Amino acid sequence: MAAKSFNAAANSSQPSTAATLQARLASANEACWIKIGAICDMMNELEKAAVAYDYSLRHNPYNIQTLTAIANIFRKKENWGKAAEYLQRAVKADSNNGETWATLAYTYLLSDDLQNAYTAYQHALFHLPNPKDSQVWYGIGMLYERCGSFEHAEEAFSGVLKMDPHSEKKPEILFRLGSIYKQTGKYMQSLECFRCIVNSPPPPRSAADVWLQIGHIYELQKDYDKAMEAYQNGMKENSGHAKLLQHVAWLRLQDSPYQNVGHAIHLLVKAAELDPNDAQTWYILGRCQVATREFSKAHYAYQQAVYRDERNPTLWCSIGILYYKIGQYKEALDAYSKAIRFNPYMSAVWYNLGTLYESCKQPPDAKDAYQHALELEQDNLHIRERLHRLQLAAEKPGLVLDEAPGLPAVMEPVPIRALEGSLAPSALHGSLLDGRPDAVAPMHLDAKLAQGGVGGLPSSLLPPELAALASAPARGGDAEAEAARARASASSKRGRADGDGDGE
Repeated sequence: MAAKSFNAAANSSQPSTAATLQARLASANEACWIKIGAICDMMNELEKAAVAYDYSLRHNPYNIQTLTAIANIFRKKENWGKAAEYLQRAVKADSNNGETWATLAYTYLLSDDLQNAYTAYQHALFHLPNPKDSQVWYGIGMLYERCGSFEHAEEAFSGVLKMDPHSEKKPEILFRLGSIYKQTGKYMQSLECFRCIVNSPPPPRSAADVWLQIGHIYELQKDYDKAMEAYQNGMKENSGHAKLLQHVAWLRLQDSPYQNVGHAIHLLVKAAELDPNDAQTWYILGRCQVATREFSKAHYAYQQAVYRDERNPTLWCSIGILYYKIGQYKEALDAYSKAIRFNPYMSAVWYNLGTLYESCKQPPDAKDAYQHALELEQDNLHIRERLHRLQLAAEKPGLVLDEAPGLPAVMEPVPIRALEGSLAPSALHGSLLDGRPDAVAPMHLDAKLAQGGVGGLPSSLLPPELAALASAPARGGDAEAEAARARASASSKRGRADGDGDGE
């Protein structure tokens, strides 16, 4: 009887012992593969490391340490999607791990997934035992900067320097703060930041890059002597710096003591050879060639710029000016309409639209365009004078007004300020404009100047497909959107009162 009881007990313990042994074997295999992965990682054998970590996860799919390690492998390979995939598994395994949330947020940021980065940083700040983590706030500063929220970015970066005054990222933070101060018009603070790092720039930037920023600040202040001096200092560091060549060329185009359009074209051709993918170089080259009346070459340069930056309103405004100068008024209208589609808050393009309508003998539409321009730039005397002359002509129909020599026929936008970096800060809701790149219409140098236009231009300020833009939320905020809606409504009422059609 006793023997039977003993055998029964032994048999019942066998499954438990087998399960324990299997669990211990799985744990040993997991640990072994983790060690192999770590060694391969140390030897920079990233592929082998990833395979080893993946084998480890077969034994324990929820090991946060392993999931994070393999995510870091993919981050080193700049495979942000794969890295985010493993980090997502890690936060599902432990949703209270603030450090993992912070790593996931920074991964999203590097992949330009700003909405998910924002959400992940919220989780990180909630779950971190100490939310005053300099690395986390550095990433948050980058996120705000990328979204164009410069005030919050400045606060975040400044906070990092207070939390960790000796941070290894200090040169990088000073460079970013300098750029933010420049974009917000705080030029003295910007200069102070860049001067601190001109002798120790943050990699991969060079001293020439910092001198470029210093020169650009002086250029924006119209201190052309100091701007040229800074650019020359940068050229001493790197004579083949495409951006420096570009900025010096812009100074050569300006009405300044350094004006020399021929030399500007020479510099821009060299810059295009060094970096043929820079839309700004092609754009300014086109501007120079318009100035020298080399319209065919300017058209080619603008076309190259469009291939590289097809949604740039400044570029389309200048393309419209080119068509206007050679008498292709309908193509000019199309280019101006594209500029307004991408940024309806540029006074120059509205002014140019007004002079275009005046050239086509359409005063009511010209008046509407000038009023748009004046709302955006109320201190501009040229716009006020244009409106005054139209009013005089309306009050006295027989009055013939000579063209005022002081009034420009077109207003060119400021290219370097407008084209530098990202024109439109990345919005958290993503891009509103999709589709194929626009093409520049063919240019006909033998086009005759249209007297009153060939059949006239469309009387509506914008093509029908753009009419909804005025009522859409704008980057400028609710006030600007409301103003846009009011302008659209007033223009529509005026068009119906005048008996104007919907245009061509």
